[in-house]
Amino acid sequence: MTPTDKITHIIINAQILNNRLTDLNAKNVFKQNLKLKSKQFLAELIKVEKDWYDKFFDAKEQSTIDVYNVYENFINEVSKVPIWEMDNISKILEAYKKDPKSIEGITKKILK
Repeated sequence: MTPTDKITHIIINAQILNNRLTDLNAKNVFKQNLKLKSKQFLAELIKVEKDWYDKFFDAKEQSTIDVYNVYENFINEVSKVPIWEMDNISKILEAYKKDPKSIEGITKKILK
C-alpha cells in the first residue's frame, strides 16, 4: 500500500468515525467522563476532516465517494458480527487472500 493509499484510508476512517461518534453523542449514549472524552476526540477528528478530507474530496470527488461507501458498508457488515466470531472471519479473509476466485464462487453459491 502506498503512502497516499494509507493517508486516504486514514482520512476516510476519520470521517466515518466522526459521523458515528456524532450520532452516538446526539443520542446521549455516552455519560460523564466518556462523554467529555468523546467530545474532545470528535474535535480532533473534525480537525483531520477539515485539513484532509475536504481537500481530498474536492480533488477526487467520485473516487472519494466510492471509497467512503466501501468503508461504510464494510464497517456496517463487520459490526453485525459478534466479536467472538471474528476469528472465523479472519480465517475467511485469509482464505480469500490465498484464492479469491474460489471464495467468490463459494460466496455466490451460498447467497443464491
